[in-house]
Amino acid sequence: MIDIFNKVVTTESTLVKLLGDYDSSFVGYVYGMRFDEVFVLTNDAFKQRVNGIPHNSFLVAAGFHPERFGDAHLIDQEVVLLRVLEPIGLPQDNDFVRTRIEHHQRRTAEEKYPGEVNDGLDPITAVELQAGGLRCSVLGTFFVDDNGQLRLGSDIENFMTLSRLRAFKPRADALSSIVNHVNPEVLEKAKEEAIKAGFLKAPSAINIGSVRYTSTARLHRGKSEPLVNVLIQPTDFLARRTAVLGMTRTGKSNTVKTTVSAVALAAMTDNIPVGQLIFDINGEYANANHQDDGSSIADVFPDQTIRYRALETKGFEDLRTNFYSEVEQALNLIQALFKVEKSPYSGQDLDTFMSSTLEEPDIIDKSEHIRWERRKAVFQCILHKARYPISASFKVKVPKAKRLVDQLNNWGQNQTPQVPINVPSDENVSLDEACAWFERIRAINLAIKAEQKENSRPTIGIESSTRGNPWVDPELEAYLNIMVRKNSSDRDFGGYRAITNYKVYHSNRRSSDVTQEVVRHLDEGKIVILDLSVGPVEIRTVLSERIARQIFERQMNDMHEGKTPKNIVLYVEEAHNIIGKKADLTNTWPRIAKEGAKARIAFVYATQEPSSVHPNILANTENWFVTHLNNDDELKTLGKFYDFSDFISSLKAAQDVGFARIKTLSSPFVIPTQINRFSPDEIKQRILTIKLESKK
Repeated sequence: MIDIFNKVVTTESTLVKLLGDYDSSFVGYVYGMRFDEVFVLTNDAFKQRVNGIPHNSFLVAAGFHPERFGDAHLIDQEVVLLRVLEPIGLPQDNDFVRTRIEHHQRRTAEEKYPGEVNDGLDPITAVELQAGGLRCSVLGTFFVDDNGQLRLGSDIENFMTLSRLRAFKPRADALSSIVNHVNPEVLEKAKEEAIKAGFLKAPSAINIGSVRYTSTARLHRGKSEPLVNVLIQPTDFLARRTAVLGMTRTGKSNTVKTTVSAVALAAMTDNIPVGQLIFDINGEYANANHQDDGSSIADVFPDQTIRYRALETKGFEDLRTNFYSEVEQALNLIQALFKVEKSPYSGQDLDTFMSSTLEEPDIIDKSEHIRWERRKAVFQCILHKARYPISASFKVKVPKAKRLVDQLNNWGQNQTPQVPINVPSDENVSLDEACAWFERIRAINLAIKAEQKENSRPTIGIESSTRGNPWVDPELEAYLNIMVRKNSSDRDFGGYRAITNYKVYHSNRRSSDVTQEVVRHLDEGKIVILDLSVGPVEIRTVLSERIARQIFERQMNDMHEGKTPKNIVLYVEEAHNIIGKKADLTNTWPRIAKEGAKARIAFVYATQEPSSVHPNILANTENWFVTHLNNDDELKTLGKFYDFSDFISSLKAAQDVGFARIKTLSSPFVIPTQINRFSPDEIKQRILTIKLESKK
C-alpha cells in the first residue's frame, strides 16, 4: 500500500511529467556526454515504439527512476533537454557491418525480400544489429527551484559520466510543457511590460502553430500522434524586433497576417490601442486573395483597418499629399524625388530651391513668418505653372503691404511712359492672378536693381524696410526665377519643368497631411495598410520613409519629454532594401530598427536575404520566424544566431509552406513549427466573442 502511495506521489513530480508516459516513451541510454552534446544508444525497437525519432526532434534525459523520484539523489533531480542532430557510429559498427554483409551474401533467392521479424537472423544477433547511436545537442536543463517552480537553465550545470541517464521522447502533454515553457521571471517581466503598455494583465499566449520536426510528417504528425500547439507571448512583439525570413511562397506573409491578427486580438481583449502599420509592397495585406480563403486583413478587421493607395481607388484613402496645402511636405518630397532621379535640369536657382525649406517659423517672429508666406505663395504659383491640378476656387494669399505697393507705384510713375502696376484688389486671389502679380514684382525688382547698379548704388532692389533690406531675398529670387523659367540675367532655363514629373505624387483630394493622418489612426489603435503595389515605384522609398520618419520622431520626442509613447508595430516587406548591410545607421529605417524599441516601436521585417540585412540589426533581433532558404550564404548568416545552426540542412531542403523554425524572446531555443494558416472565419468568431464578453 505504501509503495503504491509513493508511486502516485512521485509520478506527480513536474520533472517526471516531462518524460511523459515513460514506459512507452523510453528510447535509449546515454553513453557519452559533453557540456554541449550528448550521445544516446538506441535501437529499432525503441524507435518503432515512439513512432520514430525524427531529425531535430526533442529528447529528454533523466538519471532518476520515474516511479521513485523521491529517492533520487539531489544531483539526479533534473531533466536534460536534447535535440537530435544526426546518427552517429558506435565502436562496434565495423563488426555490425561485416555481419550484415555476410548475412546478405548467404541469402537465398527466396530471402531477397524482408521476411519475419528477425529477417533470418537469430534473435540475439538481430537485437545487436538494431543498435545505433544518436548525437544530440544540449538545449538546457529543467529543474525545480526552492519555490517549487519549474525552471529551464540554458546549459548543464555538472559534467559526469552519467551512466544512469536514460533518454525519452516527449510527446503530447510532455512535449507541450517543454516547447511552451517560460521561466517565472520571464513571465513576470512580460506582465510588467504589458502593464506599462496599458494592458490590464499579461495577454494570453497566442497559438501560432504546432510542433513539426521534418517535411515528411507521416508518423510524428499522424493520426496516432496528437498535434502539440506552440504558444508565443504577445508581449514578445511589443517594442521588439522580429525577423520573418524565407523564400517567396513559403509562408512569410501568412506569418505576418497571423501576427497582425494576434496583436489586434490581444489589444481588443484589454481595450488597449496598439497601432499597426503595414508597408504592403505586394498588396498581400490590403487585398483579398486565394491564399486567405478569399479574405484579407481589411476584411477580417473592417472597423479597425484603414487602407491607403497612391491612386484614387474605392475603399482606399489617398496616400498622396496635396502639394498646395501642405507646402512643407510637398517641397520635402520634391527634393527627395529630385535627389534620387537623374534630372537633366540644373542651375544655381534650382540648387537654391532644392536646398530650401518651407517649414513654417513661429508666428512670433513676424519678419521671418512674412518671408515664409512670400515663399509659400510663390511655391504655389510654381506648382500651378507646372500644371499641378487644383480646384478653380483655390486662392493664394499674396503680399500687399503698403510699403511694397508704394515702391511699385513710384517706380511705375517714374517710367516713360508710365507703367501701370495693377495691384490685386484682394489679398487672396486666384492662381493666375497670383502668378501675374509675382511676375510684375520680379520684373520691377530686376529693373530697380539694374537702375541701382547703373547709378553705382547698392543693388537692393525693392526694399522691405527703411533699413535698406531687400524685399526679394536670394531664396525668393530663386523661387521667382523658377516660376518664370528665367534666371536673374533674364536667360531661359528649365525652371519649373524640373518638377513636372512629380505630379503623380500630388492629390487635390486631400486637405490635410497624410503623415499626420496616419499617425492619428495609429494612436487610435487602427491597422493602417499602405498598399504600395500600385502607383509610382519611387513611392516605396520616398513616401514610406517620410511617414516612418515622422512616426519615429514623434515617438522619440514623447520619450524624451518623459511621456509614455504609444504602442506601434511596423511591418516591412523586402527589408533588405531599407536596412541593408551598407545602410547608414543614422538614416530613418536603420534608426527605427536599432533604436525604435526604446520608444515602443515594434519592428517586423521580412526578407529573402538575411545576409543583406545590416548585421547590427540582425544582432539585436529578438524574434525569428524562418522558413525555407535555398542559398548557402543566407544559411551561413542565419547559423550565427542562437541554435539555428542545428537546422541548416532542413531549412535548405524543406520547402513546405508555413514550416518554420521559431525563436522568440521568451523561449531560449528554436522550435520547429508548422504555422497556423491565416483563418478569417476563426478570427472573426474570436472578434465576436471578445465583443460579447466586453458587454457583460
